[in-house]
Amino acid sequence: MATVNLQGTQFSFSILPVGLFSNGYWAKTEISLTNEYVHYRNVNADIARDELEDWIFAMYRLLAGAYATEYSLSFEKAGLIVDLCPHTVDGREVSREERQQNDCLMLLRFLMRSGDNKRFLDGVHTLVLHREEIAKFADELRRSFDEIYARHVHGRGKYQFVGVSPLGFHGCNYWYLDTKKEANAGDYVWVTMGKHNREQIVLVDSVRLCNDDTAPYNPLRVKRILRKATEEETKDLL
Repeated sequence: MATVNLQGTQFSFSILPVGLFSNGYWAKTEISLTNEYVHYRNVNADIARDELEDWIFAMYRLLAGAYATEYSLSFEKAGLIVDLCPHTVDGREVSREERQQNDCLMLLRFLMRSGDNKRFLDGVHTLVLHREEIAKFADELRRSFDEIYARHVHGRGKYQFVGVSPLGFHGCNYWYLDTKKEANAGDYVWVTMGKHNREQIVLVDSVRLCNDDTAPYNPLRVKRILRKATEEETKDLL
């Protein structure tokens, strides 16, 4: 369960194990909001597994300074909109280094639903999370997702994909194909990254075996790991 407390309001977002990832696609989730005036709880299955995972990765990418402008995700059926707002100066874009070092925001806007999930109630509720709260929320949601994914979805496959992050960060999960199937979580590998395709060492966050229908990207078009980094290349990184 990912939970934050914001000035007397407790918000939690849970991935439920019962019936989770039906057919490997839909997630069953619970949203709850509690404060002095409101006690709200809603369970629904209107968020796709891929959408949920995209949200988790997007939070880490925001923290890593990857977004120069606002980035939004919309879970329309669940009545939830997520706005990720990077650090700017007077509305102007700043360098990635500045974005990494300064505060950022995540706005959660959602419509409350009736107990039978057949209609939305009046009013839009907005919660604002800052950098430290986003990091805590992302870590807790990622931990829950990974535990259940490993139990219900992860299995054999002919392709090995790895999710990687720039040095100094984790959880971003930019996907690459590992054609040699050599990398493990925690390894360092060489890849080309960014719009200039600069060769650099990155950290492997996660490893997945996939088939054509479960791969995060088309295996024929996705970028590939160049090679594993050597001990000599990583000795100053450890």
